[in-house]
Amino acid sequence: MSIIPFKSRQEFTCEQNLASFISRAKHELTIYDSDGGFSSDTWYHILKGGKRSSIAFKEFESSRGKSDGAVFKQPFLDFARAYVREQQSIKRVAPGPMMAALKAVYFGLMSVHNDPSILRLDNLVIRKAKEAVESRTQAAARYAIGGHMKKLLDWLKENHICLQHTVWRQSPWKRQRERASGTSAADRNWQEERLPTATEMAALADAFAMAKTPYQLYWSSCAVLLMFAPNRAGELPYLGIDCLFETTGYEEKINPLSGELEKLEVTVLNIRWKAEKGGGGIPKPVHPKLEMTVREAVSRLTELGKPARDAARWATLYPDRFFRHEGCITAASHGEDDALNYEELCAAMNLQSAAKTADARGKTDPGELAKMVPFRSKWFQKLWFGKDKITYRDLAEYTAKNYAAYFPKWPYLEEVNSLVCDSLCLVRDNEFHEVSAPKSFSFISPSVNLCNGALGSAKSRSERQASMFDMLNIKDECGDPIKITSHQIRAWLCTMAERGEMDSLDLAMFAGRTRIEDNRAYDLRSQEERRAAARSVMNPSIENGLRIIKSVEINVPVTFKDLGYRDRAGVGQWSGFGFCEHDWTMSPCSKAGDCAPCSEHACIKGLPKSLERLKELEVAQATEFDRASQAHEAGEYGAQAWMVFLGKRLAVTRTLIRMHEDKNIPVGTIIRVPETLDPTATQVALTEKGLKADVVPDDNVSRNIVESAKSEFLSLMGRLN
Repeated sequence: MSIIPFKSRQEFTCEQNLASFISRAKHELTIYDSDGGFSSDTWYHILKGGKRSSIAFKEFESSRGKSDGAVFKQPFLDFARAYVREQQSIKRVAPGPMMAALKAVYFGLMSVHNDPSILRLDNLVIRKAKEAVESRTQAAARYAIGGHMKKLLDWLKENHICLQHTVWRQSPWKRQRERASGTSAADRNWQEERLPTATEMAALADAFAMAKTPYQLYWSSCAVLLMFAPNRAGELPYLGIDCLFETTGYEEKINPLSGELEKLEVTVLNIRWKAEKGGGGIPKPVHPKLEMTVREAVSRLTELGKPARDAARWATLYPDRFFRHEGCITAASHGEDDALNYEELCAAMNLQSAAKTADARGKTDPGELAKMVPFRSKWFQKLWFGKDKITYRDLAEYTAKNYAAYFPKWPYLEEVNSLVCDSLCLVRDNEFHEVSAPKSFSFISPSVNLCNGALGSAKSRSERQASMFDMLNIKDECGDPIKITSHQIRAWLCTMAERGEMDSLDLAMFAGRTRIEDNRAYDLRSQEERRAAARSVMNPSIENGLRIIKSVEINVPVTFKDLGYRDRAGVGQWSGFGFCEHDWTMSPCSKAGDCAPCSEHACIKGLPKSLERLKELEVAQATEFDRASQAHEAGEYGAQAWMVFLGKRLAVTRTLIRMHEDKNIPVGTIIRVPETLDPTATQVALTEKGLKADVVPDDNVSRNIVESAKSEFLSLMGRLN
């Protein structure tokens, strides 16, 4: 259920707004009431797959891995509870980064003022909080924590609770660089390990063909649904039993009789897919060669999940009545409020009876049952507390509440408009347990970690189990166990799409991404492959480039059409290195003749004397950069900014020289500096205001130039360290 976010009153003081906010959260919001609400120091958040993540209102631990942090002192404790309850009521998210941000602010308040009141927040407190994050958290986690800290600081000022601090324009910690495009030895090793081998990918197909047990059938079928397109394992729970549908498409084929190209109508199998991270609903087409395999995988999952869907459907329709499964031994006339004895309870809950006498099997007193195996556990203690008998209705209330908690929007699946009981990948609790029997009244969606366990890559001890490859005795080419993760399958498919020159937008949509630039994180092609792809893209411009070289030699003007602009009249202006493509009728030049690093300038490899002039320019720029570097080392004010500016120009020039000297790049290739390396004044202004203004290159040539220039720039900036 959605709520209206808290709104402060401008006529109130900060203290009054804070008191109003806490009172509203305490008395009007209900999330986490089952965990004790404001009387508890620890709440629990249900993650996807049913796992619980604790929300402990405690300060930082003394060291990583310990749980010795003291509880927040008042009044910060009530503010933290109210803030978490407000934000999680609006949208439930994993609580880790939010709690780290609150702990950092608490640390800052106690370090600076020794007063746990959020009203004392100021810039010095924020600085201490920032230092705490940097010293107590890993670098990979800081970007998310910084985002939540920025959100908290903005919220406090917008709601007139704290007015002494300056809000952040953006998080001080940048997103971790993409290792997929890294060139260091560590990054290259990571890329090789992340990309599965052909043997490992073939093992998935072998497992699907050889699967026999329910465990093998289930997880090999899930693997098929991860392989027909670059999908995430966390998206499997959103699939419904009616996920398959057909559409009509057209395929171009040559008629063998007439030899002419004809359009033939074909039927295309699709899957209704829900992409995470804002990707939304996507109809994903299935390749014709995979159609039979995908249909078989869906059929297997439909069959395996039927008992769990029956239990979920019963809990949806009759939440106050227990699901009478085949294991129940009571008569059909046994009422929902009639007492259950020991033997009947064991049968209803799929537990092994340990009673040795008829007297023991017939006991109905909850106090006596709680002393017997297997009812000595905590769940039964909570179940019978305050009762003089245990009934089917009590079991219905317990089971429905327990398993509905796995689904935040019960009885519906989160983010999709379908019932849980129609979920394709639903299974019973203990469905694949080696010892315990499945709980016939239960229904869960297996987690990503369990999926990785089936693929041989379980991380936690509780999820470690024999993989389906081990069960089927499938090994790699060296005879070693196969270990891959669900995300490696996604990375492999994306890399294959890049090798096949799939369009960047099509790939992003097919993979369920909201940003095209995220494709780069899954592109695990080698640097040699990327350069080869860049050269193949350059080739179409060679004919124009050779024509331009000839025009320069015979002193003929070079038109914009020669430079690749078909619908633009006019001629390019010679710069000494190439040709200016700026439209002088719209505005004068804003670069003051600094042509080499300009994005509106085209260099043509093979132009007479262009390489010599670039080298002369490099010498001049290197001299300027060295002067700025020496001034920076001497401590002159403003020298560092000049060093960065001149370093960028020098890095671009050296990249252009390197491309001119590369024997693999043919003469006549037209080379342009991407806009990423030459931001406009508008982009600079937007960036200074914390707004996104990046222009991401979507072709291999531009990416190659950007990566090479960045590497050169970083080597130059080593002097700043």
